[in-house]
Amino acid sequence: MDAGFRHDIADWVLSLPVAAALGLDFVELADGHARSRLPWRAELSHAPAAFQANPIAALADFTGVSAGLTLFPPGTAAATADYTAKFLAEARGDELTARARVLRAGALTVSAVDVVTGAGDEERLCATVLVTARVFGRPTS
Repeated sequence: MDAGFRHDIADWVLSLPVAAALGLDFVELADGHARSRLPWRAELSHAPAAFQANPIAALADFTGVSAGLTLFPPGTAAATADYTAKFLAEARGDELTARARVLRAGALTVSAVDVVTGAGDEERLCATVLVTARVFGRPTS
């Protein structure tokens, strides 16, 4: 992790019950970019070693929204307003990796996310997702 990693965003997202249940992990989270990983588990599958569509889309959603939040000050929150996922290939492998970059930052922030699956050193693009998030202040308590 680099020095600019936004631990506040990672901590907030990973404290959400659905994110914790999914089991994702952030690798990069700074400067309008995010990268996350999700190891394969049978609960995320429809067939041995293949990810089902919903965990792929959820990983992309969390990663895209989080990339957007890196461009806002601590205490800012966001909620998904929309996402469009295009599944390009079967997601078969040991792990999913989602790579997000912000296309537009503002009250509605848009990120592009590519999701790849890997086994060893090989990657295969399995989905591309556009994520739109509504950005708002997060109360401190």
